[in-house]
Amino acid sequence: MDRFALRTEKLNLYYGNLHALKDVDFHVYSRAITALIGPSGCGKSTLLRCFNRMNDLQEDVRIEGDIYVHHERLQNMDIINLRKKVGMVFQRPNPFPFTVYENMVYGLKVHGMANRRTMREIVDRCLHSVGLLEELKDKLHTPALELSEEMKQRLCIARLLTVEPEIILLDEPCSALDPIATMRIEELMIELKERYTILIVTHNMQQAARVSDYTGFMLLGVLVEFGDTSQIFTSPRDERTEGYITGRYG
Repeated sequence: MDRFALRTEKLNLYYGNLHALKDVDFHVYSRAITALIGPSGCGKSTLLRCFNRMNDLQEDVRIEGDIYVHHERLQNMDIINLRKKVGMVFQRPNPFPFTVYENMVYGLKVHGMANRRTMREIVDRCLHSVGLLEELKDKLHTPALELSEEMKQRLCIARLLTVEPEIILLDEPCSALDPIATMRIEELMIELKERYTILIVTHNMQQAARVSDYTGFMLLGVLVEFGDTSQIFTSPRDERTEGYITGRYG
């Protein structure tokens, strides 16, 4: 297994004239949780979205530098295969307006992995992975939009797992959830890192401290500091990191 699942070298990203990411050298360890923290507008989500080319959907985006998924340059990868390998869960749960079952098999059909004999087995396995199988096994044909917000977010993660990604990107996955639901999602993340690489963007520093193995602090498009989470939060090397963590700004 590669030591790094994701890596950037001198990554610069521009939205028109706005220089959003500035010479970012960053790496994400395999089978671990890495958190990106920093104030709003600092480039966290922009960096996250680079890893499955979600920024391609924005107008006037220009990217310089290199991005690697394992040892392969992201720019050389087919976008469908990339998004199968590197899946993303968004800030607000976004189940499709279908049944629970149709949500779960959607990715299998898109990627040509559908087989009626195995689909139910995959659905059950992935719902079990996120702790939803017992609650939903008799509700597979009910609308996914009727679920609670926490269950919708778990469903979105389970839907992602059906296509067997290697890396999961989480963009503020708990921002719309209450504290109990947040705790459940955090527990799920810790369980999933046994099999997946996870990169999470969060405004919640306590969340980063609780769940992540590594943390990067971003400010004004710059990756100011990166290291073990315990080191970042207890003995930051850069005074800007210390200022943010102690609440002097941000």
